[in-house]
Amino acid sequence: MANAVVILGAGASVDFGVPMLRDVFKNAHARRYIERDAVLRQQLETMFWLPRGHTLDTSDQSLTIEEMLTLLQDWEREERLPKRPVTGELEDFRKRLYILIQKAVFEGKSSKPGHLNPLIEVFRKKFQRVTWASFNWDCIFEASFYYSSGPPPYSRSNPRLLIDLAGWKQGSVSQEYLKLHGSVNWWMVGGVPSYLSFGRGGALEKKWSEYETQAIADFPMILEPSAYKYKGPVYELLGPQWQAFLERLCEAHCVLVIGYSLPDLDIQARSKILTAFQVNEGSRWAVVDTSADICGRYRRVLGQVRLEPFPTSLTGFNTDLVGNLQRAFPNVDFSDLKGPGPRAAGVAS
Repeated sequence: MANAVVILGAGASVDFGVPMLRDVFKNAHARRYIERDAVLRQQLETMFWLPRGHTLDTSDQSLTIEEMLTLLQDWEREERLPKRPVTGELEDFRKRLYILIQKAVFEGKSSKPGHLNPLIEVFRKKFQRVTWASFNWDCIFEASFYYSSGPPPYSRSNPRLLIDLAGWKQGSVSQEYLKLHGSVNWWMVGGVPSYLSFGRGGALEKKWSEYETQAIADFPMILEPSAYKYKGPVYELLGPQWQAFLERLCEAHCVLVIGYSLPDLDIQARSKILTAFQVNEGSRWAVVDTSADICGRYRRVLGQVRLEPFPTSLTGFNTDLVGNLQRAFPNVDFSDLKGPGPRAAGVAS
């Protein structure tokens, strides 16, 4: 049997209501947080939006969180400038943005629509080893995977991590999970990397409430969304996943990319993907993305011989999942899956 890597970007979660990076500020839950956090609102308006002729309503046309934090770090490093951000102010701004991210990608979100379930089921059946590599901070994939892994209560498990995370229920070695940018439910708690369950009203929500309202030593294991994400203690914690990411791509027969735009600021990700494509000459690649420009970006850097683009959403790709996978990966036989197809039903997370 073949090996596969599935790369999940924001577009893999957008059908569940999770916003893309450019739309984070306009998400209803994030917007409510901005409206009640006067300090954050003033920082966003005076530093970024008003000087560029924008407001919260048009924030999707202005700088993203990633661009804001990169700009501030660049500015802070210009020692000859008389006016620079103060380190403490930058740290406070970053913390407020992390809280906003959590509001946008977690609150009110659920895996109940089950859009990922058919894909998970097919890849469980058809591949000897699947590496699910996510660039998302949300909990959608692991919720979908956990609730579709078997009937409750004892037969369910998470995919297997390559880093130690207290509280994580390890599953089969055939299903690996690399959460390359960290997660809103991965925390450093008492000096121990920990997984906090995504259930409503549980430890995860309590920890974020503490983080927002108190001065605590615990912190979320999220890579700073900036060009400086590959530096610092959080990257050191998540670092072992990155070498595994390259190795799995180099060993994969099939690589499916869903909703990951390959942004310029993700230098490490671009390096691993392009290097692996060059090394692994027998691999087949497919890209699922609603943006024709993103599909074209992959076409430019990976070519058109071993790459099949699908300019659609995850739900659109699911309408003929087996047929689309067969078209993308002619090196694997999916004919035994023809028929009604796998269940699409999900369970609320």
